[in-house]
Amino acid sequence: MKMRFQAFVSVIVYLLFFQVAVAQEPRTLLYSSTLSDDLQQIVANIQNPQQPVIPYENLNPNPSYFVRIAPRRHILTAENQIQDSAILGTKPIIFLATPEGIYGKALLDIYLDIGYEAEDIIRWQRDEDMVAIVFRYDESISLSTVKDGQLPENWDSQVFVPTWDNMFSLFEKLAVNATVNPEQQGEFMPTALSFRSEELKNFVLNFPDVGKQRVKTQPYTSLETVGGSDWLYRHLAEAKLSLFEHFRGTGRTLNEVVDPDGKQQYSGILEFVAPNKTVNTLPEIAIIHLGTLKIEEAY
Repeated sequence: MKMRFQAFVSVIVYLLFFQVAVAQEPRTLLYSSTLSDDLQQIVANIQNPQQPVIPYENLNPNPSYFVRIAPRRHILTAENQIQDSAILGTKPIIFLATPEGIYGKALLDIYLDIGYEAEDIIRWQRDEDMVAIVFRYDESISLSTVKDGQLPENWDSQVFVPTWDNMFSLFEKLAVNATVNPEQQGEFMPTALSFRSEELKNFVLNFPDVGKQRVKTQPYTSLETVGGSDWLYRHLAEAKLSLFEHFRGTGRTLNEVVDPDGKQQYSGILEFVAPNKTVNTLPEIAIIHLGTLKIEEAY
């Protein structure tokens, strides 16, 4: 992992330098519903390229608004209207950041702060036109203070800090009602989990606490190297819940340039996990153009 990271550092540094020259124009508000004063101010801050960056340790842990980064082509029509099929994410629960976390940042900085790995930015995000979906949920969905995995009965209408314990509990609760489809292709499951066999579903439902403790404490690469049931569970959590390699389980993302070893307690922006929704059902929303990350050669 360390060698792979070092191989991409020079490219990331170049891209950071390149953005200084191109990320000076105010961002465009492409779509909005009726905006409250609070959301109007949030939009203005995201649009302003000179907006000061808020230090990680000063981010508000009790937000009313959230932000999701997405490809423009999946969210808006050519006329900048919300597509009927537009959804916040591809899983029944999704990861969200707070608008404060992207203030004053160019697109590459946003990718890194959200926790994207350098190689995935280059492989999947280059030339992709991106938007920020800034929104609030309706009053039926509230922010929970639970961090120990003891989820309330109305867990499916809560926004949680994604600690390891909370994610273990959410995985089990989602697995209870998961479907089984041997012909399943890919991991697109925006409303409910699906497994390719009853055995995999039961494996998640019955995975022991001692195994969860190992998954929680052992490095991703160690689990992958050893293999076995711990790695299978970790791999399924990645595929079904988007718990990628750099998931910390602390409520903060990992920026692999700022904190390559993941040892800085307060580095990374705040992240939350919440119910997936169809975009056009959200009660208050603004969609802001973030632009496109370009990688070009020069002689």
